[in-house]
Amino acid sequence: MLLVCGDILSINAGGLNIKIAYPVFVIYVLVFALNFGLDLNKRNLTISAIFLVSLVPSVVFSTNVKVSIAFFVGAIMCVVMMMTFAKMAEILRERTVDHLLWFYRFTVIITFFLVLTRIQTRGHFFFYEPSYWAISLIPYFCITAYRQSSSGLRSCYPDLLLVVMAVALSQSVSMVLWLAVSFFGVYLAGGKLKLKYCLWMVIGIIAFVFIAYQVHGRTRAIISEVPAALEDPANALSLLIFVVGNRAQRLLVAYNALIEHPWFGVGIGALKSYASLFFSEDDFKLNGMSATDFTTDLNATNIYLEIAAEGGLTALAGFFILLRYVYKRANTHVLTAPFKFAFVISMISLLIESSYLRTYVWALYGMMLGLSAVKQETPPTVSLSSYEQKV
Repeated sequence: MLLVCGDILSINAGGLNIKIAYPVFVIYVLVFALNFGLDLNKRNLTISAIFLVSLVPSVVFSTNVKVSIAFFVGAIMCVVMMMTFAKMAEILRERTVDHLLWFYRFTVIITFFLVLTRIQTRGHFFFYEPSYWAISLIPYFCITAYRQSSSGLRSCYPDLLLVVMAVALSQSVSMVLWLAVSFFGVYLAGGKLKLKYCLWMVIGIIAFVFIAYQVHGRTRAIISEVPAALEDPANALSLLIFVVGNRAQRLLVAYNALIEHPWFGVGIGALKSYASLFFSEDDFKLNGMSATDFTTDLNATNIYLEIAAEGGLTALAGFFILLRYVYKRANTHVLTAPFKFAFVISMISLLIESSYLRTYVWALYGMMLGLSAVKQETPPTVSLSSYEQKV
């Protein structure tokens, strides 16, 4: 997991940033294969091949072939990671959850020392920014919610404290959002969404906003502008741009690229270079206004629109086939119960984030496939307490 959770560590090769995790993971796969073999599931291989084939036209017809080839190699590496994690989860079986929990605990503790030593002002482990770390922790939130809802606070008290610590270290609104959605979703699906839980979540969110207002200047500025925004639509648009930054304009850039190249896109990984050549920042002003940090050479902040703009509808279809397969395989298996929620919430979170080649998300796909291949000894429909006994 450490290899797939290290965005920061990369090397520059010919103008391309290559994650160190890629070559190191290749070595790991070779060592793993020598010890455990790689007897891979044929259906998993077939669906993976369909996804990769769907990307090929966008490489062939790319507006920047060099970059697209590099991204295609990255896509292959993500598939390799998914298949490797599937095999590991199949071998570890129920122990997969325990191993994951220890890893997530490790990330929070390491981040605590990174913030304590002022190496990081806002905690983000080895990711570029706190919002990425928040997405990587979604499985941790869902597993903790399952344990809490089935066995009470005592069963996961340390993990709840670490989750709160992660929020405090990151100072991330995204982390608060995905944490709340994770607990809400698990409680709702398990029929345990009691009024007291809703009240605690509301109190927690209010407390976070209050603390953020006291210590965070940007939050204070946003809240102070709300009354003016309610009075004048122009002020509302200005506040929206201030809150979401350049995200809305980046979506428009990707949308326009998709409209111009609907079938095979501009080339995977080539959106930034394409937009720099053919689009102007003035084309994407919102009622004459623009985010101060907006430029056309930025990734889209929605992975589905991003893959559609770069790979066309062909690549988007291939990606949806893969996602549907992963979810359907895990849909009735007792061991994948919290992972299904982590999968759905992660896919929702990527509606407002970029990069469909996030290695830690592909690791989640792999663990779901691996656990779904474990022979099921209990009926598919089980209670949360049964799941707790299982893991």
